[in-house]
Amino acid sequence: MAISGISSYGLNSIYGYQSSINSLRLSQALSRNPKLNQSYSSSSTSSLTSRRAAANADISFVKEYSSKMTDLMNAANELKSSNKNGAMSDLAITSTNNGVATASGKLLVKNDKEYKLDVTQVAQAQVNASEGVKASDYAKSAMNFTVGDGKNSVNVSVGTVKANGGSKTNVQMLKEAADQINKSKVGVTASVVEKDGVASLQLEGKETGEGKNFTVSGDKLGAAAGVENVKTESANAKYSVTADGRTTEYETDTNKVSIGYYGVSVELKKAGETTLKAGVDSGNVASALGDLVDAYNSAVKFLNDNYDRGSGVGRQLRNMISGIGSEQSLKQLGITVNKDATLSFSKSKFEANNQKNPSLTKELISGMGGVADRMFNKASSAMNVSSSSLLNGSSSQKSFSGTSSSSASLNSMATNPYSALGMFSKGGAYNMSNYYAVGMMMNYLI
Repeated sequence: MAISGISSYGLNSIYGYQSSINSLRLSQALSRNPKLNQSYSSSSTSSLTSRRAAANADISFVKEYSSKMTDLMNAANELKSSNKNGAMSDLAITSTNNGVATASGKLLVKNDKEYKLDVTQVAQAQVNASEGVKASDYAKSAMNFTVGDGKNSVNVSVGTVKANGGSKTNVQMLKEAADQINKSKVGVTASVVEKDGVASLQLEGKETGEGKNFTVSGDKLGAAAGVENVKTESANAKYSVTADGRTTEYETDTNKVSIGYYGVSVELKKAGETTLKAGVDSGNVASALGDLVDAYNSAVKFLNDNYDRGSGVGRQLRNMISGIGSEQSLKQLGITVNKDATLSFSKSKFEANNQKNPSLTKELISGMGGVADRMFNKASSAMNVSSSSLLNGSSSQKSFSGTSSSSASLNSMATNPYSALGMFSKGGAYNMSNYYAVGMMMNYLI
């Protein structure tokens, strides 16, 4: 929110905020005026202190009220369709079936084209696995074998005796072998798989695709017997892409591919079909929606806590909690209404519903009459309320309710700057956006 300038929310909200700032400046100016300070001696110190504290509390309330409503407007504006830099304009590529393929990346310009992806086979790395031995049994023989990928190789050598002279178990032997392989430069990852007390050594190539093979050779495999046998052959990914009625087949040695959209990466997960299309970034929208709920809850709680300060506060609270959307619409967005009128937001429910029906979700958020518009309008309307209606139940107002603008004393002006301003403003003591009145008041103080 700009101060003394034009903001994106229009002049009304600027006047409301400027009103609060003028109130603060007037209070500070009055407290420093030597002539007015001299008049304090004629009044009770405790009474002056009490009234001054009440006036300062009113000023703080107006400032916080403005801040709460501004925060709500900002949060709602992030989700408005008219905001070209907002979350609803941040386009990303989505996959209708993340189990088959996931997509990552964003579009710089809008692209409505869809791509149907049919994965026949994903790219695979070679996998070897030993036969399996009882993990807790003591090893019967040492290991001495070689693993090579055509470029690099490692000699695996593991004895059966520990440094303290004790015997090693089968699982200890396999873990030492895996450790030697993983510390080498050979293109193989080793791991020990244990299940139901049986352990085996598994080797997997670091690269996928046909021809990315490795070998295991040697006559002393010990507990890793059978690891020389291939369990899964290395293979290329095979898939087809259909766009504009035309299908093209592809084959590649990796599962990370580029399909159609510039700057977008697609990762193949398993055989199956999915559709890739441009849409809003679900994660960003979920985050912005969560921020909107937080800002709304903060505003509602603030109004509720200050309900007895003025009749305008009550009206704004009733306006805030009514008409935010139907139960069904809010449920689609992962939002539920609590008993105290605050909202709860479930990111997981939102993302699940958004994936099922993204067009409906977008309409409910940023369409005409969507939750973003409703929240923005409620906050904007709240910014245009006169401060007098917000404070007509406060202690400072009650203290000076009997003082006319023509008979306001210096003491009352010093402790309640609004009364002084009332002498110069036809709009009332709290019409702090009346700049002519403010100017006259400031001239009087000099």
